[in-house]
Amino acid sequence: MKIKQFIFIFFAALVFAFQAHAGKGRDLLESYLNKTDSMQAKFEQKLLDARGLLLQQSLGTFTLKRPGKFSWDYIAPYPQKIISNGEKIWIYDTELEQVSVKKYDQILSGAPVILLDQRKDLDQEFEVTDLGFSQEQHWVELKPKTTENEFKKIEVGMTETGLRTMKLLDSFDQTTVIEFSHQNVNLSLDDAVFNFVPPEDADVVGDF
Repeated sequence: MKIKQFIFIFFAALVFAFQAHAGKGRDLLESYLNKTDSMQAKFEQKLLDARGLLLQQSLGTFTLKRPGKFSWDYIAPYPQKIISNGEKIWIYDTELEQVSVKKYDQILSGAPVILLDQRKDLDQEFEVTDLGFSQEQHWVELKPKTTENEFKKIEVGMTETGLRTMKLLDSFDQTTVIEFSHQNVNLSLDDAVFNFVPPEDADVVGDF
């Protein structure tokens, strides 16, 4: 089962664009994002079915530099890289030895990911609700106001030290849970980190 690519794209958009103004969870998220220009973290991702049964589990590292630059490096169980330099997005499947290339604007065309650049008030696109405190986290729920999305809602878990968890419920009632750890923020990152050169033996498709 291949990793759902929209998760990576939307997470980048959420990090770049979230604007909130009420509630403890919202305040923590707003403060974190307003003060975070770059980030590196480890992550563990789980995909659960509608009954909560585990379908897929993976882990890797995430690197971010605002605006538009990010890298998801999946280590296990299937190595895969998704890298954006703000102009192009490369998706490298090491198992298939294939690189898919998309124009940045093309893959991010449409709500809510367009917020990455436009920095709209999030309440224009979502119903945002503070869910209170549980599991040692302050939770915020985002429900898209339009039906042109691959997810029904997103829940973000915050602590006093930053972002910890994201839960995404998709149109198939499957839930993707991403837990972040070992975070470092506001690092000095060279733009070269977010440029990708396909291996010589890889099959490259898409916009070069």
